[in-house]
Amino acid sequence: MTRAPRTRLEQHAQTAHLSAREFAERFHTAAIKCGENAYISERQAKRWFTGESRSPRPVFCRVLEHWWAEPVSRLLGPPDTPSDSGTARVFMSTEELIVNAGRESVQHAINAASALDPSALEHLHDAARRAARAYYVTPPLPMLADLIRLRDTVYEQLARTRKPRQQTELYLLAGQFCGLLSSVSLDLGRMDVAETQARAAYTYGSVIDHWSLCAWARALHANIYLWCDQPRQAISVAESGLTDAPRGTAKARLHAARARAIAMLGGRDEATTDLDSSSYELDFAGNDPLMDEMGGEFGFDRARHALCVGATYVLLGNAPFAEAGATRALELFDARPSHERWNAGILAVRVDLGAARMLGGELAGVEDALAPVLALGPEWRTEAISHRIIKLGRMLRASRYRGAVEASRIGAAIEDFTTNSLARSIPRALASSTGTPES
Repeated sequence: MTRAPRTRLEQHAQTAHLSAREFAERFHTAAIKCGENAYISERQAKRWFTGESRSPRPVFCRVLEHWWAEPVSRLLGPPDTPSDSGTARVFMSTEELIVNAGRESVQHAINAASALDPSALEHLHDAARRAARAYYVTPPLPMLADLIRLRDTVYEQLARTRKPRQQTELYLLAGQFCGLLSSVSLDLGRMDVAETQARAAYTYGSVIDHWSLCAWARALHANIYLWCDQPRQAISVAESGLTDAPRGTAKARLHAARARAIAMLGGRDEATTDLDSSSYELDFAGNDPLMDEMGGEFGFDRARHALCVGATYVLLGNAPFAEAGATRALELFDARPSHERWNAGILAVRVDLGAARMLGGELAGVEDALAPVLALGPEWRTEAISHRIIKLGRMLRASRYRGAVEASRIGAAIEDFTTNSLARSIPRALASSTGTPES
């Protein structure tokens, strides 16, 4: 028989069927979700449950209040009485209740399913599909904890089955979640973690001979090298991926990555050839179960290709072609339903459009292109966007316009943007994504 809760927090834990040990384990995940890096022991959790500790450290207070959507004073105070039950969760929005209920139901169903029950795999495949599409419209940090949880669930399921077919599906899922974690890690500015996750995704694809997963992982890896300003390594990785990549979307994405890397080295003709090859491969797209059917971050379509065209010609210093590519990308992104638009991609295109106009000497046009980007909250200021806008700032300082009023205004706005970027705001948010604790 469950003992009567001594505090509101213990009441929450009992409702969620969490022991003190499980509460302590989940505390770090809750901390990551609110941008903190904090751990507690099982002993500390028990002290909070009993009400023995009523003055937690400030960081613990922030995590508890974000996790349970109630003030710490209430959480560490007496539990609700039956008469309060109707308002027990008044602090949590209807949307949060629905989302949390769905996650808890899926997690319980997966854990309850036996290794022979295909329903657990169905839940995970559906979760991977939703995560890939959510990546387009969700800030990276809120996705991080869910992706870690889903990846770890896959690992748990792998330990429960020896059936080759189920293991193959689970390796595919592990590769998908690791790849998505690579993208999120890159957004958060942790190139080392992003590279580790991309390599893991490729390894899982190799184990099961899933060449689309391998090609996608290689494209992710090449992209990491691009943002690390290592174009030769990016070219090498992209070329290795092209060796076995299926025709269509997989090759299109790798050719586009190689085009940008070659452009960084000044190879105008070779970069143009790769862009043309990427466009050609998209004529064969549409039948890849991973990249085309699941979509989202797994996909690569005409809009993303146009983004790469604009970015490549910015690197080559060709203002008219860069602006044409960026403008086309915006048109294609805007033509989609709002829930399918890649928000970070649109913002990146706007920075490229600003760079193209800068190359063309249109400072007023630069400000207009950058306005939605510079107005972003820190949670959307990903590493890819920050990297682009830093390069634009360098171009501006090296140009003949650096003394102009508009240039000074743009430069100040860029400095403020990068100072409050996501990577700087949450520098160590990824510790648990590789299973390595913070030192």
